[in-house]
Amino acid sequence: MTISDKRKLYNKEYKSEYKDRVHRVTLGFSKAEYEEIEKRAKKEGVKPTTLVRNMTLAYHQQTPIIPESIKEELQELRFLIRNVANNINQIAHHSNTIQRLADENGLLLEIQKMEKTINDFVAQKLKR
Repeated sequence: MTISDKRKLYNKEYKSEYKDRVHRVTLGFSKAEYEEIEKRAKKEGVKPTTLVRNMTLAYHQQTPIIPESIKEELQELRFLIRNVANNINQIAHHSNTIQRLADENGLLLEIQKMEKTINDFVAQKLKR
């Protein structure tokens, strides 16, 4: 058996096995719809087909698709929240040391403001 024959046999077996693993779906979009998909895919840094596949799976699995730009901002928010939590822990430690919490209401109001700001931010970003 020649190398060419071996390659043909390998390709035939691979295609057969591939057909068992992968199912193709063909979709049709209007030009305007496809342009929207293309624009979003470019923004996300993926191919339009990858975007549609990801969106379909996310819808099926009932999980939101979060764009990379928002993921980066949320990561920064997590970092800041961890810093705030660390500061609150230090305040609690200090308060336990002196047996008194300084301006408890002010601290709680600031935490409520932060929570509202974060919720508003996420809601605004996910509306886009």
